[in-house]
Parts: sequence; C-alpha cells; structure tokens
Amino acid sequence: MGIAGFYLWLQRWYGDCVEDVPEEVVKAALDGQPLPASSDTTQRFDNFYLDMNGLIHPCCHDTAPLPEPESEEEMFERIFAQVDLLYKIVRPRKCLVLCIDGVAPQSKMNQQRSRRFRAAEERIESEVFSAQCAEEVVKKGLPLPQTRSRWDHNVITPSTPFMERVGLAIEWFIMKKINEDPAWRHIAVIFSDAHVPGEGEHKIMHYIRELRAQLGYNPQTSHVIHGMDADLICLGLSTHEEHVTILRNQLTETFQPDHNRFCYFSLHKYRLRLRDDFGGIGQMDFERVLDDFIFLCFFVGNDFLPHVPLISIKTKGIELLLDHYVRGFKDHSYLTHGGEVNYGNLTKFLRFFVVGYMEKLKQEYGGVLWAKQRAKAKVEERVKELERELEEQLHSLQKDRKNAQQVSNTAHKLLLSIMRERARLVVDKEPLGFSYVNDDHRDKYYEKKFGWDPADREAFEKKIQLCCAEYLRGTQWVMRYYTTGCPSWDWYYPFYYAPLLQDLAHFPGKVNVKMTLGAPRHPVLQLLAVLPRLSVEALPEELHDAVKDPESVLGVFYPEKVDVDFSEAHFSYQGVLRLPFVNNSHLQSACQKLVRLEPDFGFTLLLCHESSRLSRALESLLADKDGEKVMKPIPKVLAAKVPIGGKVGPHEMEWPRHARLHCPDDGIASETSYGAPIKSNAACCYRYELNTQSLYRPVLLRELRKTMRGATAPASTADNLVKNPAARKSSAPADSLRSSEKKIIRRAKHGREETQEQNTEWKWW
Repeated sequence: MGIAGFYLWLQRWYGDCVEDVPEEVVKAALDGQPLPASSDTTQRFDNFYLDMNGLIHPCCHDTAPLPEPESEEEMFERIFAQVDLLYKIVRPRKCLVLCIDGVAPQSKMNQQRSRRFRAAEERIESEVFSAQCAEEVVKKGLPLPQTRSRWDHNVITPSTPFMERVGLAIEWFIMKKINEDPAWRHIAVIFSDAHVPGEGEHKIMHYIRELRAQLGYNPQTSHVIHGMDADLICLGLSTHEEHVTILRNQLTETFQPDHNRFCYFSLHKYRLRLRDDFGGIGQMDFERVLDDFIFLCFFVGNDFLPHVPLISIKTKGIELLLDHYVRGFKDHSYLTHGGEVNYGNLTKFLRFFVVGYMEKLKQEYGGVLWAKQRAKAKVEERVKELERELEEQLHSLQKDRKNAQQVSNTAHKLLLSIMRERARLVVDKEPLGFSYVNDDHRDKYYEKKFGWDPADREAFEKKIQLCCAEYLRGTQWVMRYYTTGCPSWDWYYPFYYAPLLQDLAHFPGKVNVKMTLGAPRHPVLQLLAVLPRLSVEALPEELHDAVKDPESVLGVFYPEKVDVDFSEAHFSYQGVLRLPFVNNSHLQSACQKLVRLEPDFGFTLLLCHESSRLSRALESLLADKDGEKVMKPIPKVLAAKVPIGGKVGPHEMEWPRHARLHCPDDGIASETSYGAPIKSNAACCYRYELNTQSLYRPVLLRELRKTMRGATAPASTADNLVKNPAARKSSAPADSLRSSEKKIIRRAKHGREETQEQNTEWKWW
C-alpha cells in the first residue's frame, strides 16, 4: 500500500529504472528449461526476498491468466507455482528469505481493521448483486445460473485456520524443494511465518540491516525483493545498500497482478537518478538527503498516517516538496539525522513551503476535480463494453439451447461486473461541503472532518494543536519504523484525517518523541481487533457466540453500521471508514472473560540441505556434549560467507532426518503436485532469530570502507553511524570503536589459513 499511485509516478518519471523480465526467460522458467544464455536475460542475485502476503493475495483471487480458484488446495498450488517460477527467474546464489505477515503494530492494525470491514461490506453487497443478476438472467428465459458463495478473503490474517494451513504448506514446499530440486541445495532458506510478529516487508528490512552489521559483510552483495507494495521502494532505499532491486508482477488492464509477467525496478539506477535530481544542493551527504526524501514521501501517504490535504501524487505533491527541498536547502538543511527527525529544520521547511507553494498546490487541485469526471467517464466506458459483451453472449444461444447453461453463467458474471462497476463509482455520492482553494476552508475542514465547533475558538485551536502534535509524533514513529524497526507496538495516530499543512507548519510546541516499545498483541486479540462480525468463522470457536451477540462483552467492538466518508473519493475503496478505534486493554479484558490466551508466538526457521557448507558448519557449532540446546551467535566468518546474521539453535520439532516424510495436510497431499512423500529427508532445520533492534547505518558501506582506511573520518560520515537514540553514546562510528580489537582475517593461501592482527585499519570483507 503506502503512497497511492507512487509506482505509476515512478514509471512516468524514472522509466529507465524499470526493466521487463523477457518473455523467453519466463517461458523457459515455466517449462523447466535452462534460461537463455544472453547476458541481458540472465541476471543473478545473491539474496532473494519474498514478501509472501503480496504473493498470497493474488493467488487467492482471479488474477491473470487464471480464473478464481475453486478450493484452498488450488490456492496453495498457485502459491507453490509462483514461488518456484520466481526462484527460477532470480536464481539466488546464497539465500532465499520468505516472510509472511505476523501480528502488526497497533498503528497498522487500525488500517487492517478498516480494510477488512470494507471487504465485509463489499461481500454483502456482492451477494445482493448476485441474487439480483440471477433474477435478470432467469427473466431472459435462461436457466438459473450456477454460482457459489464468495470466499472470505479476510481469512488472510495471522493465526486464522487458513493462514495456519498456508504456513504449513509453504514449510512443506520448502522441504520438498530442498530434498528434490538440485537448484535449492546450495542455498540457505529462511522462513518466517505468521507466528512471528511483524509485517513481512519489515522482517525483510530487519534481516538486511542485520547483514550490514556483520563483520566481513560484502557491500557488493546484491539483493532482489519481490513484493507489490509501493512502499518497498522507500524501504529498499532506506537500507542504503548499493545493489537492491525490486521484482514486481506487471499489472493487467484492470490493475491486477499478472502471474506470468514481471519487471525489475533497479534501486541502483534510481539512486543515481536521485543523486542527479538533488545535485543542485552542491556539497551534500547524499545518504542523508536520501533519508530526507523517504521522510518527505510520508506526507504524501503511508500505511500509518493519512496524507496531508492537498499533498498527493495528483497535485504533484512529491515534485513540489522536492523542488522546495533543493531550492531552500540552505535555509532548512537536513530534516533527519540517523533516523531521527529534526523538528526545528522541519518547521523551517514547512513554513517556507506553505508560503512558496500553497498556491501551486491549489492550482493542481483543480486538476484533481477534473480527474473525478474523467474517472466517471472511464467507468461509463467500461460499463458500455461489458454491456456489448452481454449482448453478444445472449445472441450466442443456440436454437437447441444446448449451451443455455453456459450462456446463463457467463451472462450472470457480466451482469455482476456491470453492477459492481457502477457501485464502485462514488464521485457524486457525497459533497465535500467546502473548497480547499477558498481562503475560509480551514474552519470548515476541521468542522466537517473532525466534528469540531469553531465557535468555541479556544477549544477549537487547542484540538488542532493536539492533532498536529500527534501527527508530527507519528512522522517520527514511521521514520524509526523504516530505519531501526518498530519503535512502539502500542502507538497509533488517533484521528481519521491529517491536520492542514499550514497548521503543521506553524505548530508552536515541542513534539514528544519518547515511545515505549511494548509488546506485540496476542494473535487472537489482533483477530478480534481487525476482523468484522461477518468473518467470525476465522476466530476461535469459543468466541463465535460472543462476537455474533451485539449485547455481549465483545459486541461493542463490532458496530452494526459503519460511517464512510466518500466526499473526496472517486471509487468506493477510497472512502474513509470512521470506525471506532479499539481500546486494547478493554478488548483484552473482555476476551479473557471468554477464553484463556495461551502463548502463541513462534520463531523463524533456517533450512538447508545436509550436503551444504552451511549445514556442516552449523552442525559443528551446535554440537554440545552436555546436550544443552541453546541459541548461539553465528560465527562472523560463516556469517560473511553465506551471508547471514543473528543466532541459530536446534529446532525442537525438526523434521526427522533420513526418514520418509508424509505431508501433514491431507488436502495438500491429495490435491497438489507437491503432496507426494519425501523418500529420505536430507533437509536440516534450525531455529533462527535476529537481534530485536537493528543498527542503522545511513551510509554506503563501500564508502565507509574507503573512509576508514584514512587517518580520520569526516564528521558527516561519523555522525551518520548512529544506533537507536537510547543507545547513542558517541558520535564516532559504532564499528570503529572496535577497530583496535584483535581481528582475525582468514584467507585461503596455498591451503593454509593466515592470521593477521590489525590495529588501525577496519575491513569489511
């Protein structure tokens, strides 16, 4: 999700960073043939990361070129096929990381709750439409169309029975590939399922940051990340790695992911383009400028804060923000430092921006109003096209009516598509009630959106100040989330809308950026917090009656009607759901009256083939004469070679080695191509974990290595090497503090190892 329209904006302005995966490469991968030998079509990467939710969702829908799956087993088959295809295209040399969304921070849960309640409303609406369309088809003299109930996509949420099956299915798939596919035997596979807290893409970022902290890490390591979320671009930039590429499914005409067409977005090229774009600043620390670019994008949109009014892709919000950043850099300087927001500089930036660019934003807003009518015209054009298809289908009825059922089914689908197209257009559904281009819109905005009465001026202004303080605090939360990991599992922005830009610019107070980390919610509590009543079957059975009963202790969390603001929406999915925010302490108290919450968090798995160098090294590391099973740090020499970081330990529930293994899921065993038993298991499985907080280095390690070879490090570079603020005790690079320690560098020379002590030079290889 993230910034609406961001990837299309990137394609328009930075199209040279996009490279299609050639059709012959995809075809060869699909057919199980060697890829073409041309250097243009055989890119290879060291590490391959899969944000699995971005893959799971389209595999459970009707996405090109496949129809809607008829069973969960067919969904699993598509997931297996897509992972296999992507692996063959990327061909990672060292590591494959697969991450499924686990329990999210509260700030993200509020957005998930909104999406899932909207999905429930659409599901009810679709069932009504389906019944109406069936009546229309019968009126035309055709038999009753064959339909089936719509599958509840809300079950793609951590800890539902479906996601339990997904996690088991993917683990079994990995076991099959390691055992039976020679191309998987040389790599390390890391699998983090829904039992491990955190969003999939942020688990991936955590892993990459951990790699960068390893002694001996090679800064030339290449990473490719597959995912459909636009914010992966900003997350990839936040790694400050030189060789990161985003792999995406290309989109169909209806903006759905295509299973067989892909493209690469090169962040290496994008960094070079951005360096040129910011060249007007003169002498600059580009890595800090890059952090500021990521930060400014938050104002245009992200998953945790609503976008600031008038600042969007459609109003050229990014272009105007960046133009002002470059032109006014001498006045405001850097906006962030090591993941921390400099609110003094930010205030200067926003105040000058309001003065110099507000009128331009208002002018561009006129184009947004015109875009509403354009959206309306496009929907009408689509409806006419569907109506033509419907007429052709009705005329295809044979005289003997042998194809009557087929015509009935197709006509029903077309009628349903027509009704959905008309229903999703909400351009004229609700008036805004004011205009952003008028000078008096401030009071009307807060009155309309927040329900605050401007007549009581003192209280009115205090509420606006509170809103600004929370929003600015939220920008710090998001920046830390992108750079060091989740800063607080409990914090969330307590309003549905952002304050106006001019109020943010003139906020007079200090921003409280102290945050308590807290802990992830119990998975059952997250299910209760984000799922609507219609998805009750995804909850533990003991809670079904309480959720269905509006008068129960849980009834208050499931409003009968949801207030939706369509005043600035073109389509129904863009409406703002004004759902009550969940009070987690009340939810937990209510839940504990009905069910006992047992610990339900899991851990990440590290898997590899027993013949691999990694397996032999880990077996030696974990061999304990006393039989004590503990987590041990991965040795630095091994960590640099794989590359891999963190700790590893025995897996208590490991699949038996050298045994015949049967798929633990009967459906997968009988209905998918990966259901056959493993004859003799040669896969090793370990427990794996990373550090809780990642060291953040907003610097290219290649440049750092050059710097550390010199006598002294420039202050700008040293200042950039900062940890989490709570742990920051020195402005010197964290790793340079250890430069006088004894370091062992092992080099293979004529079959022997050489040990060298170094006191002045810091090496990263």
